[in-house]
Amino acid sequence: MLKRHQASRKVSSSLVALLKPSAIAVLATVALASGANAANYTASNASQLSARLQDAANNGTGVDVITIQGSIFTDQQIDIQTPVTIQGAAGFRVSRIIRTSDDGFQPLFNIQSSNVTIRNLLLIDEKGQNTNTQVASEAGNDHSNVRLINIPYEDAYQQIANITIENNTFENTAVGVASSGLIPRNLSITNNDFIKVNRSVELLRDVGRVYNVWNVSANNVVLNGGTLNISNNRIRGNRVRLGISVDAGNDGVYVPPSFTNIPFFDAAARAQFSDKPVVFANGSQVNSNTVEGANEFGIALATVANVTVAGNTVSTTEDDINSSDDIENNFTAGINVEHNSRDIVVDSNTITVGASGNFATGINVLAFQDHHAPLNHAQASSNITLVRNIFKGTGENTILAFGFSNLVVEDNNASQFTTRNPYQVTASFYNVPCGLSTSTARGTNSNIRYNQSSFNGTGNAPQYYDKNGNVVSGYTCQ
Repeated sequence: MLKRHQASRKVSSSLVALLKPSAIAVLATVALASGANAANYTASNASQLSARLQDAANNGTGVDVITIQGSIFTDQQIDIQTPVTIQGAAGFRVSRIIRTSDDGFQPLFNIQSSNVTIRNLLLIDEKGQNTNTQVASEAGNDHSNVRLINIPYEDAYQQIANITIENNTFENTAVGVASSGLIPRNLSITNNDFIKVNRSVELLRDVGRVYNVWNVSANNVVLNGGTLNISNNRIRGNRVRLGISVDAGNDGVYVPPSFTNIPFFDAAARAQFSDKPVVFANGSQVNSNTVEGANEFGIALATVANVTVAGNTVSTTEDDINSSDDIENNFTAGINVEHNSRDIVVDSNTITVGASGNFATGINVLAFQDHHAPLNHAQASSNITLVRNIFKGTGENTILAFGFSNLVVEDNNASQFTTRNPYQVTASFYNVPCGLSTSTARGTNSNIRYNQSSFNGTGNAPQYYDKNGNVVSGYTCQ
């Protein structure tokens, strides 16, 4: 990472003594402004943009602004290693940056610094690799991992924070905005349009990919997400796989000898943070987004805490892209909350179910990720509130809950929802002992008929496993 230094400026004590407080304030303001040295640049081709980024890196601690003029075509990765704002020219997204690379993994923007803003741009993947517009046999397999904006937070020393992505259009690509390693602190993704993007927002935590995780205050860096704001985005396409995903649960997937062919994957780090949620600051939200036609999840949260999901409009669609032989690919929900998530409020969303299969659901609340894991109360999502949501369309369930505790279902409306279930059950709750007893349905939940079952770890029901994967018999409430 490029380092930048600011020369200190001193005012002698004798001079300060002669100045009035107001004069001191003026001097301080001038000193800070001159020390910042923020500059404004323009760029109209890839070479100019690269040069302006280098200028910004050499220009002191101010956050420089680079305005894109016209259209830039590039087959190169654009590395952002310094605080900067990259923006379009005046007007509504009239400036374009077009990715022309054939590389199936090389991103367009690669953000490796804090205090970065990207706004008012039209970002296009010319090749359209692995978009949901490809033939069905290709689009579901994720052959491409192209990201128009990538945030590789893979060094704990780096402390990537304060990233703003606003008022852009992302078009014709596999992934719009993505993170890997750790989830950046204080991340805002607002008022963007995603058109024909297979996974629009995909934020992933996997500490096994992160260097120096043991050399910092690991809990603070790994588990503190700061403020998350994903709001007022519009996601449109033909059977998009994922709309918005905030998934800090990858740490729990590691089972030896998985990933042994990738040397820098740290199994010990994964074991340390497995099932521990990223806790976001009060006010964190995934609000007022529109996701059209998701064939897996419209909005998905895993191993995160303290997030409100409110006022979103989400629809799911027929899943004819993926193989029907795999239960994962028939597991579809407008909103999915899983794998030890806690303190989540899902409020006033409108969800239209259009997918088929036995798991076509409006809202899922799960204990585990969708990797054929057994029912596991030790990974139960807890303190989940589902309130004032409206369910429409035709599917299996309005709400499907596996392995949970302290689940509140209140004042939801399914009067416009039709179930394929022959018993007309529109909400199914399955749990190990105790979970149901700590959960409540209250208020008026219109047209929601419940099926509740407790698994006792015997017979044909899924076994109860503890955190370490050991079967537990005679489980008692804790």
